[in-house]
Amino acid sequence: MEYYDQIFTQSENIIATWTNQEFEQCTFRKLDFSGTALTSSNFINCRFEDCNLTRAELKNTKLYDVSFVNCKLAHVDFSHCNAFGFHADFEECQLDYTIFLNRKLRKAHFIDCSIKEAQFLKCDLTGTVFKNCNLELAKFEDANLTQVDFATSYNLEIDPEMNKLKKARFSLHSLPGLLTKYDLVISNRA
Repeated sequence: MEYYDQIFTQSENIIATWTNQEFEQCTFRKLDFSGTALTSSNFINCRFEDCNLTRAELKNTKLYDVSFVNCKLAHVDFSHCNAFGFHADFEECQLDYTIFLNRKLRKAHFIDCSIKEAQFLKCDLTGTVFKNCNLELAKFEDANLTQVDFATSYNLEIDPEMNKLKKARFSLHSLPGLLTKYDLVISNRA
């Protein structure tokens, strides 16, 4: 079934199944999708606000220009999503333990997010912004981090030899995270 320009809340417009559905320019507010199968559904120009999508199943789900605001997305495997047109932005979200494998996340925005122990493996993150994000134990491997802005994020550890970092932005306080593998002792004293 197709839904266009609708608002879904706990009390209104609840549908029986979230699989094999088409949503365009829809807004989802304060819904609990935890563990819910959103399999083979298409979300185009949609917005999720204050939703819980912890462990949501996204097999062959299309996320095209989707915004998540103040949502819980812990343990979500975005590598199962349909890769065609994949683009999502995240603001004030919990993305702990998420997986992004072989995803194109060019110019995505991660703003004020917790992204602890997330995995960005073989991703193209060119021009992506990580603003005020907690990246504790997040893993970046074989990723294109060209022009990525990490300047205001923290707890960052990246191996420069395993990622492309051309023109990536870092703050002075995050530079030790680029040298972790060398087991150096870094001090800010002269």
